[in-house]
Amino acid sequence: MTHCSVLAFLLSCLFSHSLCAQNESVFAEKMRLPQQATKAETALSIARSFLEKPYVSHTLEQTPEALVCNLQTFDCYTFVESVLALTLTRETSGTYKEYQDFLQKLRYRNGKINGYGSRLHYFLEWKQQAIAQGWLTDVSASLGGIKIQPSIQFMTSHRTLYPALHDENAVSEIQQAEKQLSETPWYYIPKNKVAAIEPKLQNGDIIGITSGIAGLDFNHEGFVVRTGARAYLLHASSDLKKVTLSAEPLAEYLARVKKHSGIVVLRMKE
Repeated sequence: MTHCSVLAFLLSCLFSHSLCAQNESVFAEKMRLPQQATKAETALSIARSFLEKPYVSHTLEQTPEALVCNLQTFDCYTFVESVLALTLTRETSGTYKEYQDFLQKLRYRNGKINGYGSRLHYFLEWKQQAIAQGWLTDVSASLGGIKIQPSIQFMTSHRTLYPALHDENAVSEIQQAEKQLSETPWYYIPKNKVAAIEPKLQNGDIIGITSGIAGLDFNHEGFVVRTGARAYLLHASSDLKKVTLSAEPLAEYLARVKKHSGIVVLRMKE
């Protein structure tokens, strides 16, 4: 190894150690937040504490695949996932190791890290696994949702968008996941029906925003914040580049974004 390579390696190790220390400090801060009456209220308290944190995409991409714990920056997916993992940890032992365990069980198929293909890239599969673990329940059908069974194949149909899909093993694993998802019906609430059901949404509900893009399941995720009879979205916004609360109610937000087709509503189990 050259002198430059050794220096680069040492700097990388120092940066990694520094990031880990920062994450553990943020984690400890979140564990000190007052526990609320329900898990959903606790989740919302934790989510609100991240307001104004920066939006950064692709923070999970690294080789080889490994668990990334990042409480400094978020995309919409990692924001929801991190808050849920923190909430589950807050309700149990409150240790950083347990937070990492919850994060891995949420992010990877059967909680096992085995390369890029083992990560749950589709929110549809993510929600299925979280429901199977007993952490969430899907209330979309009870809110008047419509049963659908779309073909899911966006990732393998757009391989150039995903550098890791040069690996045929990863492609094969994701194709298998897409096949399973395409064979499973599920419920969603069309966006023109959302205003009518907003009064039934609860603080801390997880909203998955379904996609009108062929082959894709969801575009975006966030948490419900109620103000009067209206529901707003607390989310990591790619437009505003930060964690924020939507300026307009959920129904109006959905109507404004053409690629959004509707929502799925996930509720935390007590």
